Amino acid sequence: MKRSKEEIVKKFTEEMQIPESAVTDSFRIEFRSNTDVIIEGCRGIVEYEESGISLNLGKMIVRFGGADLEISSFYEEQAILKGTVAAMEFSS
Repeated sequence: MKRSKEEIVKKFTEEMQIPESAVTDSFRIEFRSNTDVIIEGCRGIVEYEESGISLNLGKMIVRFGGADLEISSFYEEQAILKGTVAAMEFSS
């Protein structure tokens, strides 16, 4: 039985107990509102200011612009942003 690459990556990351984004360049951004954003697959913080936060997503950088922005949590490649998000842009 031949397994797909996705199945192999999923099995490997489950067995090693690591996030899937650690071995792929996948990421996920979930807006709960414009004041609460969850980013999975975050590799690091590039910029951190009240008016803008940039995060490394592997092959991309995502920048959130707005007011009173802060990272309320950063754990196992997951960041949670709080504040008023007015813009989001990607760059490589």
